[in-house]
Amino acid sequence: MWGRFTRGGATRRRPGRGRPSDALRESTYPPPYPDGWYMVAASADIKPGEAMYVECLGKQIALFRSESNGQVHAIDAFCPHMGANLAHGKVIDDQLRCPFHGWRINGFGQVCHIPTNDKLPARIHTHWEVMDYYGMVVLYHAEHRPDRVLYRLPEQSRIDSGKSVYRGRHNGGEVRMHIIEFAENAVDFQHFPEIHGVMHIPWTRITIPFIKIHHEASWERDANAAHLAYFRDQSVLEVLGRIIRKTGASAKITFYGAGGMVQFDFSIPNLGRITMFQTHTPIAPLKQQVHFWWFSDKRISRVLASYVVGNWVSQWRRDVEIWENKIYRKKPLLTKSDGPVHRMRRWYRQFYAK
Repeated sequence: MWGRFTRGGATRRRPGRGRPSDALRESTYPPPYPDGWYMVAASADIKPGEAMYVECLGKQIALFRSESNGQVHAIDAFCPHMGANLAHGKVIDDQLRCPFHGWRINGFGQVCHIPTNDKLPARIHTHWEVMDYYGMVVLYHAEHRPDRVLYRLPEQSRIDSGKSVYRGRHNGGEVRMHIIEFAENAVDFQHFPEIHGVMHIPWTRITIPFIKIHHEASWERDANAAHLAYFRDQSVLEVLGRIIRKTGASAKITFYGAGGMVQFDFSIPNLGRITMFQTHTPIAPLKQQVHFWWFSDKRISRVLASYVVGNWVSQWRRDVEIWENKIYRKKPLLTKSDGPVHRMRRWYRQFYAK
């Protein structure tokens, strides 16, 4: 888009902000679907005996939940017989019945019944490992290493014991970015004062004047588990030019793999911890569906937990404005003030085929 302005009586044109094309941007990035765990639905949205159609990670998936034990399954959405959409079928015990010819397929991709009593085919229908994870249905995508699960998601002992309880969820919507950008963001230390140096009213884009945020960030990979990496941030507020030490806060961010599932642990002095999961599900090469789920220790109220998470979401939206308009530099021009960008990228390569 072009704007117009006048100087010295002459009408001139000036470039507007605009956006680069997705085709141009996509050509600069790594492949869009690294191996790992991804959220594909909310657990509450698929009840026993129900099926759901999902498109993500370049796949078409039929989710269904068993009537007998409540276990969730994920198989190729289209019947291997004549291609009907299995998600439109009926769940019978732990099998999904095709709405077209009545074939029944279980969660392991096996054809278990054909109404005509023909011989059952031995070929296995495409299926994925899937599980319920603290209110989320998560699926393991193995495009680059078929039939191999590189890592598992851990149990959350504070939630399992009841010390930490569910507090809320937020749909972040669709973001026009490649999934690697969230990992890149964690090692881009130079952008913190530029993008995250101001305070916002939680859940909004409204800045609070006279308050600045100072960050001290670090990134490291786990010494024992190759799929884990940690970003840590120590922050403190500056009010009217004065550092207020008692406003200091800390956050530990754990990357489980390439960024499909990221865990935030916020420590609140004298109260406890807030645990938030931020999920990124690629629904196109440059489009992520983002969700936030959070839990907190019982001493932290729902309102305080929402305030803390809302602060983060407001800061995250500042990054979105950059991610949706940038390209990926394979050879970035770095300086000594940058974080360990190349070290992070070497770690990230494990989620693609070698």
